[in-house]
Amino acid sequence: MPRPSTFPRAAAVAAALATLLAAGPAAAQYQRYFGKNKIQYREFDWKIYHSPHFDIYYYEAEAALLEKVVSFAESAYDRLSRDFDHQVDDPIPLIFYATHSAFEQNNIILNFIPEGIGAFASRARNRMVMPVDLPDAELFQLVTHELTHVFQYSLLFGDRVGRGIQSAGAPQWFIEGMASYMAEDEGTSEKMFLRDAVVNDRIPSILQRGVSGFLAYRFGHAAFDFIEERWGRDGFRDFLYEYRNTLGSRPERALERALKIEPEDFDLDFRRWLRRKYLPQLVETGEPSDFGRPFRDEEGRIMDVISPAASPSGDLVAALAVTGGDLDIVLYDARKRRPIANLTKGFTGRYEYIIAQYVTSKARMGRDLAFSPDGNRLAAFVKREEGRSLAIFDVLERKLERLIPMAVEQQNSPAFSPDGGKVVFSGNTAGRFDIFMLDLATEQVVNLTDDERYDGAPVVSPDGASVVYSSTVGEDFGQLFQLDLADPRRRTQLTRGEWTDKDAVFSSDGSWLVFTSDRSGIDNIWAMELASGSVHQLTDAVTGCLMPAVLKGEDGRDRVVYTGLWNGDFDLYVEDLDKAVAQPDEAAAPGAEPAAAASSG
Repeated sequence: MPRPSTFPRAAAVAAALATLLAAGPAAAQYQRYFGKNKIQYREFDWKIYHSPHFDIYYYEAEAALLEKVVSFAESAYDRLSRDFDHQVDDPIPLIFYATHSAFEQNNIILNFIPEGIGAFASRARNRMVMPVDLPDAELFQLVTHELTHVFQYSLLFGDRVGRGIQSAGAPQWFIEGMASYMAEDEGTSEKMFLRDAVVNDRIPSILQRGVSGFLAYRFGHAAFDFIEERWGRDGFRDFLYEYRNTLGSRPERALERALKIEPEDFDLDFRRWLRRKYLPQLVETGEPSDFGRPFRDEEGRIMDVISPAASPSGDLVAALAVTGGDLDIVLYDARKRRPIANLTKGFTGRYEYIIAQYVTSKARMGRDLAFSPDGNRLAAFVKREEGRSLAIFDVLERKLERLIPMAVEQQNSPAFSPDGGKVVFSGNTAGRFDIFMLDLATEQVVNLTDDERYDGAPVVSPDGASVVYSSTVGEDFGQLFQLDLADPRRRTQLTRGEWTDKDAVFSSDGSWLVFTSDRSGIDNIWAMELASGSVHQLTDAVTGCLMPAVLKGEDGRDRVVYTGLWNGDFDLYVEDLDKAVAQPDEAAAPGAEPAAAASSG
C-alpha cells in the first residue's frame, strides 16, 4: 500500500495532485491526475540480487547502496518474522530506486506519483517499491513499514487469488496503523497531529470505517500501542490470528474473541487512554495562541497557512497558503497583517507544483521560502519534469522571473546570501544529503559539507561569513552547526543533546539564533544567544510550533513569526523575540552539554 509522507490538510492539495493522502487500493490512489501520463526520463538496466528472503532489483547507478538495502531488508524480515511468528513462502521482490524522482518513473503503478507518496507494497505479487534517498534510520523504518504489508498479505489474507478483495475490505486504521506500529516510524511531526486531535476532542471511533487518510495511520498506530500496553505482545498476536480466522475479517469480532472485550468498550477505553496520555500535557503547556498573537487579520477560505518568510525591511511576510485544492505563495502586509498579493495565482505550465513541507512533500528541515536581501525577489523550489528546480519570483512585478535546474536531487530550504548573489540549500547527491551553494550569476553549484551526515536547513549569517545548518549526530538527532565559508572544513557544533534542533534563522543583528527544537518532546520555538550560548524557550504549545522567521518591527525590535498547529489547522503567530517563557538553562534537558562546546577543522 502507498505510504504517504505528507499530512492531513494536504488532502485538499493532494486531490489536485492526484492522490488521496492515505492508504487504500493503489489504483484509487493514482487514478486522478487530470489524465496526466507518466513520463519516462531514463531507462533502467535492472539487475537482480538474491538474498535469503528477497529478490532485490537494482540498477548500476545504485550498486553502492545494495549492501545497505540488503542488510536493512533482511534485518527487518528477521524481526517481523519473529513478531508475527510467520514466514513468507516465496522470495519477496524489492525494487529500489536511488532517488524519489527515479521512483516516480516506476511502471508498476502507471499513473503519476507525486512526492507525497513515499513508497508502496503491491498486493498482487508482494512487491515492495521504494526510493532509498533517506537517512539510514528513516530508510529502515520505510523498509519495515512496507515489509509489514507483505507479511499482512501473506499471514492475514492468504493466497494471491482472494487477497485483493479481502485486504481492500480491511479498515485503514488496522492495515496502516499496524504497519506504522511495527516500523516504529512515528516521529515528533507525526505525533503533533495525534496530540492536536486528542486535546481538541476530535478522537474518531476506530470502529467506524470513516477513519481514513493520515489520521488512520496515527490513530491506528496508537490503537496498537494501547493493545500492547494493556494485553502485551501476546495479545497483539492473538488479535491478528483471530482477525485472520474471523469470517469476513472484521476487527470488531477479532477484538471480542482475542481480547475478551466488547468492541464498544474497547473504543471507550482507547479514548480514555489517549486522553490520560495527552490532556495533562495541555494543562502543563498551552496552545499556540498562548505564546503569540495570531498574525493574520483576515477572513476567507484559506484553510492553512504555513512556512513564513519575512522581508529584510519588515514590510512583507510571504507564506504558503492552502485554499480549497490550491497551494499558493501569498504576500502579506506585515503591518496590517492582511494579504496583498498571490504570487502564484492561476495555472502555469512552467512547473507542476510548489515544494511545501507538510503539504506536497515530507517535513524535513528549514523553511520553503526565502526573500532576497533587497526584498524584491522570493525563492522557492518547485517540482518540474524529472526533479526540482529553484524558482525565483519577482515580488514587485508579481511574476516568475526564472527557473534554475541543477544536478542535485530533493533540494529544499533555500536561503539567500547577504549580497543576494548566492543561494544556499540542502540537497541530495549520490545518496547523501549535504548543504550546497548556488551562484545565481553562473548557476554553478558547490557542495559545502560533503560528508556522511544528513545535513539540512541552511541559513547564511548577516555578515556573510558563515552558514548555520542542522546535521545528524549519534542516533539521528539533528544538531546546529556553524560552517566557516572561508574554509568549509571548519565547523563548530552549537547545540548538543538527544533531540533535534532545526529551522535556524538569525536575528537581524546576528546575535541570536531562533530555531525549532523538540528537546521537550514537542516541536517548539527556541532562541540561542550566540555570545553566551544561553538558550531561551519562546513557545511551549502542546501541539507544536515550528518554522520561525525573524520580522523586523517598525520600532526596530525583532519579532518572530512562526507556524503553529491547532484544531486541525496550520496558522501563523507572532511574538517579540525577547519574550521568553522559560529562563535560560531551566528548560535544558538533564545531562545536556554546553553549547558551542566542540569544533572541527
